[in-house]
Amino acid sequence: MGKKDEFSLMKAEINQNYKDQFLIELSNLNAVHIKSMQKPTVKEKLEEKNPFIEKIKDLRKNLNNLFNRFDITEYDLLELKIDKEKRIEFAAKDLRELITHLLEEIDFYTNRAIELKSYISKGRIELESLIVLSVSYKFLEKLNLNKKNLESITQFKFRIFTTFSKNITNLQNLFEFSEFPNFYKTFEISNDRIGFFIIYPKDRQDEFNGRIRLIHSEEVLVLKKYLTNEGINFARLNKEIKFIENLVGRYEKEQNRLKQDNLRKFAGINEIVQNIEEYTWVGQQFEKSSSNRPILKFFVPLSKKEEIMHSLFNSFKENITIESIDVSKKRPIPESYSSKTDKIKKGKVKPIIKEGQTEEIETDEDEEEKEDLREKTPTIMKNFFLVKPFETITKMYGTPTYSEIDPTPIIAITFPILFGLMFGDIGHGLILIISGLIGGLVLRKRGKDVTNLSWIIFFCGWAAFFVGFLYGEFFGTHEIEIFGTVYLHLEPITIPLLNITLYNPLGNIMAVFYFAVLIGVFHINLGWFIQFLNYWKQHRKYLAFSDSFIKILLLTGGAILILGYGFDIYIWIASPYPILLVIIPGLLLLVLKPLGKIFKISYLKKESFGGLLGEGTIEAFDTVLSVMSNVASYIRLLALALAHIALLYAINAMSTLIEGEGWGVEIVNFIGSIFGNLIVILLEGLLVFLNTIRLHFYEFFFKFYQGAGIEYFPFYLDNNYSIMRFRGEIEKDIISEEIEKEFDTTIIKEEIDKAKMYISKRFE
Repeated sequence: MGKKDEFSLMKAEINQNYKDQFLIELSNLNAVHIKSMQKPTVKEKLEEKNPFIEKIKDLRKNLNNLFNRFDITEYDLLELKIDKEKRIEFAAKDLRELITHLLEEIDFYTNRAIELKSYISKGRIELESLIVLSVSYKFLEKLNLNKKNLESITQFKFRIFTTFSKNITNLQNLFEFSEFPNFYKTFEISNDRIGFFIIYPKDRQDEFNGRIRLIHSEEVLVLKKYLTNEGINFARLNKEIKFIENLVGRYEKEQNRLKQDNLRKFAGINEIVQNIEEYTWVGQQFEKSSSNRPILKFFVPLSKKEEIMHSLFNSFKENITIESIDVSKKRPIPESYSSKTDKIKKGKVKPIIKEGQTEEIETDEDEEEKEDLREKTPTIMKNFFLVKPFETITKMYGTPTYSEIDPTPIIAITFPILFGLMFGDIGHGLILIISGLIGGLVLRKRGKDVTNLSWIIFFCGWAAFFVGFLYGEFFGTHEIEIFGTVYLHLEPITIPLLNITLYNPLGNIMAVFYFAVLIGVFHINLGWFIQFLNYWKQHRKYLAFSDSFIKILLLTGGAILILGYGFDIYIWIASPYPILLVIIPGLLLLVLKPLGKIFKISYLKKESFGGLLGEGTIEAFDTVLSVMSNVASYIRLLALALAHIALLYAINAMSTLIEGEGWGVEIVNFIGSIFGNLIVILLEGLLVFLNTIRLHFYEFFFKFYQGAGIEYFPFYLDNNYSIMRFRGEIEKDIISEEIEKEFDTTIIKEEIDKAKMYISKRFE
């Protein structure tokens, strides 16, 4: 632990006119974690109706609408590469002016997109109508349709319709000649639509209209401009189709050009809108000082504290004041600036912890009553690169709090081991190693969690590989055989100190059972040991001994009692009285906390003696009961290991069911073996992975880990496509304003005198 993962809380008071510029400066530092300001529910509801917030929501809504109009996706923006010199700059006096400018830009392109979309839609509708008309005319050409023939039909109606192909049966039923005199003929237009022309008596018009509505058809108007006395004028029709096609093509080309030419600008606007949303949230975290100047509180890494302070002072000089509190991990730190810090000007700082003050000083009662800053301080998870993938598992439970130990380095060891004990097989371990390695290299651009999961599988594969030697298992056999050649006969390996052999778990169940119980006892004790370290680090040493250490003694004593002496009560109470291994820690767990109040331990002073005694009694019984269930949970190591091996044996047995000789039988057996092993790896591997997580979350983490911390997220505004600048303005005092007014009056008077002289000379 050092300055790299510790923080300092800064409180900056800035000139109102430099507020926007100040936030831009903080984002450029890329090291500042903004402290969230607690707001009452009523105030939050009022903010929801804030016109400014609503304007930002409209900005996002309008931008999404623009992207939908141009069919722009996030993938289009991610593929875009822009040189830093070509980034688009968005400059404004303040945030309101910037939002107004962006809304105008978005509205301009949205209106243009709507206009083009409207032209394209109208063109396509007209084009579709002409194409349907052309298809219909090509069919009617066979009937020698022309202008003269059409005009000769006086007592009948000649009309053309289109409908869905599925309506062909309904069409036949509706226009049965015996019920409605007519003549109709169908023709195909497309895969799902048909056309038909129909001739019927004019005096049956109303009846026809009622019938035609039942099949949801559309009429194709017979336009006389395409008919001549000689026949159908296809030349004119095709010319109009070609014209509409070219027109729609030009509109689509213009739409695509507008999108491509402005994609860089759209990416910049999208980035600026994202920044504004982040920027606005940060802006809401400002408080007001007594002089009505904005105040912002933020955490900075202790190692960068001096650098950040000097950078802010150089940028804003006398327009900023800063106070700071160094947040120690070892003791409660209240947020108190008045008595322990001075306002910082010209780069001078006086931290809350005075020089020479040791961490051993007990916290006084007043500080205990105040909110502990460590609860709001973010956490940096800094782990070795081999350990870092397991941060994903830790974060699934929760981010470590600022003052507690990060369990990631520990689960980087225990997680693969527990997985390997349930999935022990040399062959399957090798497959997981190769799969994890390929996934870690190939999927590294898919996301951090996907990459981390691949590397976790890689490490779990190594554990399964080595445990496979302890179990003597290679794809369910006791020898390493590849394509009929035996390379190694697997022999039993004795585990040092424990003198246990895990070879052939199906025939050695009790040994594996005892080993699973020992693993459970060790894992749970490890959790309490980390709890012990957490208490020690937080200067609660008495609690470390009276709680964590006693629980370790209780569990260890119970394991020795049962595994060493069995379940014979008469042996327990006989010399050397092994029952004391459980009774003594149980009694100590019962009475040590009440004794702590008698010994005047600071953090137990406020507790009542009876309350501590009752708490100790409940905790003693709860620990005994929970320990029994916790240890029993680790028997799943045995159960899943046996299930894994039994499944492999079953697959191997099934592969021998196909009798015979030759390459064909060998190939079938080989494919069956591959398929069976693949099923085991995917299904049982997932089951083992989930149970490994469960053992860590419920049996291990629950002993010491809160996981209620805040992950360190530096305030940062993206600048891949855009630059956001705000022009800070200097406040003018009354004297300056009066001087400027006087100056302006003098200039105007001089100009008027010059004009009088010029006019006098001109008209003398």
